[in-house]
Amino acid sequence: MVTILCIGLAVSLGGPLLYVLTAKGFSLNSLSVTGRLLHWLLAAVVLVIAAYGDGAWLLRIGVKQFEWSDLLSTIVAIIAMLAGAIILQVLITKLGFKDKKASELQQKIYGLSAPYRFFIVITAAVTEEVLYRGYAIGIGQEVFGSLTIAFVLSLVVFVAAHFTHGAKALAGILWISFVMSLLFAVTGNLFACILAHFVVDALGTLFVPWVASRQRARAALSASEG
Repeated sequence: MVTILCIGLAVSLGGPLLYVLTAKGFSLNSLSVTGRLLHWLLAAVVLVIAAYGDGAWLLRIGVKQFEWSDLLSTIVAIIAMLAGAIILQVLITKLGFKDKKASELQQKIYGLSAPYRFFIVITAAVTEEVLYRGYAIGIGQEVFGSLTIAFVLSLVVFVAAHFTHGAKALAGILWISFVMSLLFAVTGNLFACILAHFVVDALGTLFVPWVASRQRARAALSASEG
């Protein structure tokens, strides 16, 4: 049974990273529908492996009742992620560090339709939490016999799989991943991580572009009236 669970770890940690490296090497669009569907497939595969290789798999990956304490922990985690990411970006900007790659990716995402951006957000929230938190930490700690090893390995690979976001963004991604992993370690609840991930990504991918477009529309209207 340990062997099959190790295969699941290879899929959960190596699958997304391998896809990103392949997309980068062949200049493929990592935000494509194919890429998003592949993440859903990887998540489904590790869930099947977990169900086959571990009798208590649902509990280990964090599928359990969502308690009020989990909600409180989720809210604290969201605030910590947003505050930490903002502080890091301000510090990096003040140091004069510029990252053209991060800006290009951001504009690429903002240029997508709102429904597709929502699809990206929900895909990341569900599949990445299943892969990196539910399986890599939940099942990983059983395979390695150590929560710390599973935690650190998941954190490192998660950040590595987001290297295309640019060096400037990686500091925030590292912080967000750390808090998300800590949330799973504290609550043992996969739904808490999915909710926190969705809120943070939705703010950056859906809400911020919407606010920016409203501001541009007001500016254009003011200019035409003036």
